[in-house]
Amino acid sequence: MSRTDRRKRVNDGLVIVGDVVTLDPGRPRVSAVGIVDGRVVAVGDLAEVRVAVPDGAPEVTVDGTVVPGFVDSHVHLLWAGRRASRVSLTGAASISDVQRRIREHAAAHPGAGWIEADDDLDPPDLAENRLPTAAELEAAAPGRGVLLDRRGHDALVNTTALRHAGITAATPDPPGGRIDRDPDGEPTGLLVEHPAVALVRAVIPAPARADHLRWIRAGQRELLAHGITTAMDPAVTAAELAAYADAARTGILLLRVTAMPLGSESTGFADLDRAAVACGLDTTDPDLLVRGPTKLFLDGGGSLGTALLSTPWPTIGGSPAGYHGNQTLSRDVVLAHCRDAARAGRGVGVHAVGDAAIDLVLEVLEEVDRENPIAGLGFHLIHAYLGPSREAMRRTRQLGVRVSAHPALQWDFGLGLVDRLGEERAAAANPLRAWLDAGVEVGGGSDGPGPPMSPLHGMWQARTRHVRGRESPLGPEQAVTAVEALELFTVGAARITGGPGTGRIRPGDPADLTVLSGDPLTADPDALHEITVMATMVGGRIAFTRPEFERPVRESAF
Repeated sequence: MSRTDRRKRVNDGLVIVGDVVTLDPGRPRVSAVGIVDGRVVAVGDLAEVRVAVPDGAPEVTVDGTVVPGFVDSHVHLLWAGRRASRVSLTGAASISDVQRRIREHAAAHPGAGWIEADDDLDPPDLAENRLPTAAELEAAAPGRGVLLDRRGHDALVNTTALRHAGITAATPDPPGGRIDRDPDGEPTGLLVEHPAVALVRAVIPAPARADHLRWIRAGQRELLAHGITTAMDPAVTAAELAAYADAARTGILLLRVTAMPLGSESTGFADLDRAAVACGLDTTDPDLLVRGPTKLFLDGGGSLGTALLSTPWPTIGGSPAGYHGNQTLSRDVVLAHCRDAARAGRGVGVHAVGDAAIDLVLEVLEEVDRENPIAGLGFHLIHAYLGPSREAMRRTRQLGVRVSAHPALQWDFGLGLVDRLGEERAAAANPLRAWLDAGVEVGGGSDGPGPPMSPLHGMWQARTRHVRGRESPLGPEQAVTAVEALELFTVGAARITGGPGTGRIRPGDPADLTVLSGDPLTADPDALHEITVMATMVGGRIAFTRPEFERPVRESAF
């Protein structure tokens, strides 16, 4: 059967029969869904649905449970696809292990090209209980630039990288960033936050368009396998925005993407507008690709010990006394971005982890709101997990600002927060229960790659509050219910992404569905790890199937 014939059959109608969770309060569970032209036209029992679809529309009966397609409000799709071209440091247990992996990568990829890795390691993960130095990284790949990307914020670089970037003891810290130095003032190889990392990034050759498209293909395959039908990709550069536009125009893009262009001290709202126009983003299919809110990085991270706090960080791990965290952008820059976005009817998503960063954002948004009401424009706090006060939550709700929250982060480095901040403060981190009880709209995300990108994992963590390396839950009073967990990664996240989907299965909604091997609402929380994604449907078309599901789907409808 040709692709045209398959598309015609989908457009002519399709009936899904099985256990269907709609998340529509009016009809929360049904036994059939009717789809025409990529949209849901009816839900109910089979007789009701058959009336709404053309005669002869194929029928697919599924085992397990059908839920609305998962939505991730904060996942670096491009970075996920990029991982295959980088050194894997997952599970590295010592500095010598890190060196060995870099050495093996260098041997497998000879030449003078840069070597990069996604480094999610913290000092306690390594036998030496510290990070590798520039000299130790140099020893693994002499004469080649090495950059280990630490969660998209900091970086570890080798001596060659420092030399190429012209970073010496005399180099001043850039505004909003810091060059870590040893007691003699020499750079150690640790670059703290984007402005410092940018000094090295400026001398690394930019990826080609073909690289970006390859990463989009690989990243979306992984997300579709997790049942994700819509992804909000934050911190997208102008070149990456153009790659997404190409992917949408040429049929590469299979899931819905909301791309958040990255703003900074030097890249203003007008610059982002010009980039979107230059790549023709608005001329692509708006059902697949939309421009989302501007992404701003205001502070660092909890796991990195650089989130902006109202009280100083404890002086452990060499952090200076009286250190409150890193403020990457000035208040004036944040205000300018938010003001310009609101005037244009757009929003801004601000990375704000610490309580002081959250308060600063809310102060700025209250000022903007007095000029242009911001509710409904896409303004949201990203992460917002380290010590937000009840007053901050009240202000967030009053402004109509949403929160993109990431349970996988709490799982990934919750134990590290206990070491840095103590049990009580770590247990209060990522306060999903408190945000929801305050009436704030919260959308789930993973902040992957690095933390697990599976929404089922995120739902499990949100319900259990388990963290990596610890037997007992951390802050169980902040756990959410089964329905709330599913809504985080459907309805809540869809409100933040602002795409065509609603996170529900209702007549008129896009037919974005995820078929699971079990019911996430009735399963014991720990059983969520046993549930698998059997198929993922975007706009009425199957974008991913497992082999055991593929044959009946293909024979019945595709």
